[in-house]
Amino acid sequence: MFYRLQVYTYIVVVNTSIVQAIKTKQRMRFIYNGKVRYVEPQCYGIGTKDTELLRVHQLSGGGEREPLFNVSKIENLKFLDEFFTEPGPNYKKGDSAMKIIYGEL
Repeated sequence: MFYRLQVYTYIVVVNTSIVQAIKTKQRMRFIYNGKVRYVEPQCYGIGTKDTELLRVHQLSGGGEREPLFNVSKIENLKFLDEFFTEPGPNYKKGDSAMKIIYGEL
């Protein structure tokens, strides 16, 4: 029981931090599939397959400009002291990949 409580607490902290990063337009860095990603978070929520998803504008680390990441596979998440002013060029409010949205630009 104690172990599950710890895991739940961690998820709530990350959840809140990602929502806050979107609200303040704070850049992030993390490892995903072995690659360091440098991103601007755009939308965060639950996808149609009940997974936590993060839509980003990717500045470096991969070829896709606005990919969708499974949050459970993100490693070494860092919130940077860098900020952005505009959403990515293809950003659309109400991301259709998500059935529940916790935070969006």
